[in-house]
Amino acid sequence: MKPHALAPLLLTLPLLLASAPTPAAAQHTASAPPTRRQAVQAALEAIVTAGAPGALAETRDENGRWSGTAGTGDTRTHAPVPPNARWRIGSVTKTYIAALILQLAGENKLALDDPIDRHLPGLLPHGDQITVRMLLNHTSGIADYAATFGNTPAGLRRLAITTYTPRRLIAIGTGLPPTSAPGGAWAYSNTGYTALGLLIEKITGQNLTRALHTRLLSPHILPATHLPTTTRAIAGAHPRGYMRDENNHLEDITSFNPSNAWAAGAVISTAADVNRFFTLLLHGRLFPARLLTQMKQTVPVTPGFTYGLGLMKLTLTCGTTVWGHKGHIPGYATYSFHTDRRSITVAATALPAPDDAAVDQAMNQALNAEFCT
Repeated sequence: MKPHALAPLLLTLPLLLASAPTPAAAQHTASAPPTRRQAVQAALEAIVTAGAPGALAETRDENGRWSGTAGTGDTRTHAPVPPNARWRIGSVTKTYIAALILQLAGENKLALDDPIDRHLPGLLPHGDQITVRMLLNHTSGIADYAATFGNTPAGLRRLAITTYTPRRLIAIGTGLPPTSAPGGAWAYSNTGYTALGLLIEKITGQNLTRALHTRLLSPHILPATHLPTTTRAIAGAHPRGYMRDENNHLEDITSFNPSNAWAAGAVISTAADVNRFFTLLLHGRLFPARLLTQMKQTVPVTPGFTYGLGLMKLTLTCGTTVWGHKGHIPGYATYSFHTDRRSITVAATALPAPDDAAVDQAMNQALNAEFCT
């Protein structure tokens, strides 16, 4: 889903050394360039300085796994961000939905170039022309229902307590003017992924939460990952999620009805689970290699950013290409990107204000720290 001045809070630094350095060693360390993990930690602190109460990350590379946090997980108690915390990963959900679709394609239960009307007749206007592939890569021309919600505090409060059905979300999106003819220019559409969720349910005969669990999460040992439908609470240890109210003060929006996100952005997970998922995905462990090749066939969006089948391709400032997805949902922002040998999932516990890109810049700093250091 798409959707400040804040004094820096308590910083929680990971233990980087087994013992304190001697004065001579400390002097040498101070003059040396930061290590990759120190650079990621500095980016987490920058996220907090930019206005998010808390931040967390897990990386995986040739030096093994590392995790770090900054700030607080609860502005009321000032408790640290919990280790192994769960949170709403927003539109990173789309890659999970795409993986399920590609699994079904690998089992010959659907084809990527099937028109959606072949499986769900009448669901979408021009459904005889809109293919599964177009829904996956946002070229269907179906407008985004989320554009009607509004990114105001009052609008987000309404979302937090309102239940939507998938077909109601599709009706909202299809009631808007199309962004293009089917197969036209890229235009982000949560509506399209809601249609894909219904397609998964139709093909599998299971509700989406169950299909995700039985086909992906359980077989591939992703125990902390879950797709809620209307449950507002986050089970297990988690940082609180925040938005800005009308006076630019932090307001807790952790309790949130995720039905408006569903297949487009409702998954709850941990950094460890998300990194494991992308590792399995990009190493061809979830469906046949020929379909991973198709998943990586991208359409242009902006310079340095193209989009495949539920998968973003970014070219960083250092020239490194990474694959993954970004996610935004009230209370949380998530960036998860990967190469063959390195991974990072980073989260912030508040979104930037519409006119303030500081949190986004700090999260990009974390990507550059991992892949360009």
